[in-house]
Amino acid sequence: MPHPQLQAWLAQNRKLADQRQRRDPDFFSRQAEAHAPELLWIGCSDGRVSPDQLLNLPAGSVFVHRNIGNIFASNDLNCLAVLEYAVDVLKVPDIVVCGHHGCGGIRHALSSTGSAPVDLWTDQIRFAYELFHQYLDDINDFSHRCDRMSEINVRAQVYNISRSSIVRDAWKHGQPLAIHGLCYRIEEGRLFAVCESICDEASLQRQANASGS
Repeated sequence: MPHPQLQAWLAQNRKLADQRQRRDPDFFSRQAEAHAPELLWIGCSDGRVSPDQLLNLPAGSVFVHRNIGNIFASNDLNCLAVLEYAVDVLKVPDIVVCGHHGCGGIRHALSSTGSAPVDLWTDQIRFAYELFHQYLDDINDFSHRCDRMSEINVRAQVYNISRSSIVRDAWKHGQPLAIHGLCYRIEEGRLFAVCESICDEASLQRQANASGS
């Protein structure tokens, strides 16, 4: 006997599929033909930050990688594989790194240390924090400090992606590819840009100079 919660989820899925089929009889046949997303989204695992809904794009428009704190880790095989597939196979023209205010991963990074998997993962946020701690420590309100750190973390991940060999090889071969840093204010339901888009080696160098890297 299926678990009651599982039955409820399956019923919701059937309801949604039937509604879409009635509105657009060819919807699922088109979906099955090919996957040609227009961007790669690297975002947080937080369930309130769903890229299709935030961008109001049709299903299938976004290739998605999500983790705690929207981190691009150059030593993480999953991150690298997603980036390589998006750039080399799907040929997406845009990559978006999106953080959000009220991020639990950011709060954890700024308040906890240890050797548990989540602590080791959020160490990567703490590394970025150390570069800006003098500015951040002047913000007395912890929630506001975390929100500023969310924005700094987006900048750091945009920079990390732009320095990857996958992206730089694409630029070297003239492939159109831009990386954008966004943040989401959950209390307003609005996205905003937090850093200049990087689309070639020249703009990468400008961001490096601006951040003092």
